[in-house]
Amino acid sequence: MKPRINLDDGITTEEYQAMASRWDEMLSLAEEIIWQCYLNPNSEDIMSEVDSFPDIRYLTGNYYVGDVSYGYIHRDKRHQPYNIKNGRLRHKYHNGKEWVEEWLPLDSPEVTRYYRILLCLRLTGDGRGKEDDYMGLDLIAEFEKLNDLLEFEILSHNVI
Repeated sequence: MKPRINLDDGITTEEYQAMASRWDEMLSLAEEIIWQCYLNPNSEDIMSEVDSFPDIRYLTGNYYVGDVSYGYIHRDKRHQPYNIKNGRLRHKYHNGKEWVEEWLPLDSPEVTRYYRILLCLRLTGDGRGKEDDYMGLDLIAEFEKLNDLLEFEILSHNVI
């Protein structure tokens, strides 16, 4: 099954091709995370209680990539995310009482643009005697230069 590919606005063909050319590396890193965090019986991420999620007993070890997204993220020196809105950089957050917006110009030296790859994986399980989707696993990598070392972090996992 081929994944759906999403490109953020502004990603050039050359940038997309440079990131997509690292596909085998991405899959290898994803498989390492799947093993370390979800299939390794000694993992601290696996819950041992009955009816917990994810339950290692149901995972088959198989997965596929449902979606992959290539784009940018802008971050300030505190690593707070900014998006582009109305020709400027905006950081929006909730302070407990209301939404607050911080604005900077696009060329602000306070903000660095990072490339971002988001892999949306689907891990299969065998809960009813047949293999089927069991768990979604979203991995994210952010890097400053196209040839930087890739490191994925778990963004989320959820029930499918």
